[in-house]
Amino acid sequence: MIKFDVLNFVFGVIDIIVFYLLMKKFLFGRIKKVIDARKELVSSQLKEAEEKNAEADKKLVDYEEKIAGCKAECEDIIKAAKVKANNEYNRIISDAEADADKLKADAEKQIQEDTAKAMRDSKEEFASLAIEAAEKVIGSSVSAKTDSAIFDEFLNGEGND
Repeated sequence: MIKFDVLNFVFGVIDIIVFYLLMKKFLFGRIKKVIDARKELVSSQLKEAEEKNAEADKKLVDYEEKIAGCKAECEDIIKAAKVKANNEYNRIISDAEADADKLKADAEKQIQEDTAKAMRDSKEEFASLAIEAAEKVIGSSVSAKTDSAIFDEFLNGEGND
């Protein structure tokens, strides 16, 4: 059984009070300083983290603005490239049409020249045949000068009447 003795109790309480005072004088002050230093460190680290977070948010906004600007610039470049490509397409089509028209005109001119040459050749052939037929009918050639005059008259169309 436990024996309750007042004297032991009083000395126990005195020991606890002395122990508490010694602890308060030598230990609690140092512990409080360490705790305060830790609080200050944690507080400064939180403040620094908040500043860095705010700075990161600012950079994020800047980057988002730059990205939006780049997107707009890309769209402008694409639009300009489309306009340039469309203009180049139209120029190529116009050049091709002009070349085709020129080729067509050249071909028509060549056809007209070939037709005219064929007509002259056929008239000359016809005139030669007519002169030969006339010589055979008349019997002999009148003269080279007369043949040439008749031939020229036929070619110039004066003999078409």
